[in-house]
Amino acid sequence: MSAKNTWKLHRWSTILLLPLVVYLFLKIIHLSTLSYQSILSEFSSLWGVGFILIFTVLGLIHMNTGVHEILDDYVHSDVAKKVLNAVISIFFLLILIFVCLSLLLMFMG
Repeated sequence: MSAKNTWKLHRWSTILLLPLVVYLFLKIIHLSTLSYQSILSEFSSLWGVGFILIFTVLGLIHMNTGVHEILDDYVHSDVAKKVLNAVISIFFLLILIFVCLSLLLMFMG
């Protein structure tokens, strides 16, 4: 991906994440007054699951872009870049799997 496209992707993910973070902050304040069962029912709804997935995917795209830019700037060995890129990609994939499994467990419970 070119530097210009990477910059655009990073900026657009930032712009899209801002309202989601504000909404999440307000939602956490609201959830602090609810019971455990009420919180589970709110996050088990289609809107709750969709929000969590959108937030997770956008956040991972944003983090992935930022981390790769840092690697490009500070790691100069091609072998080290390849290894670190693989480790980071696996880490982000594991986060996504963990979030999906957590949502699945909420639906089952």
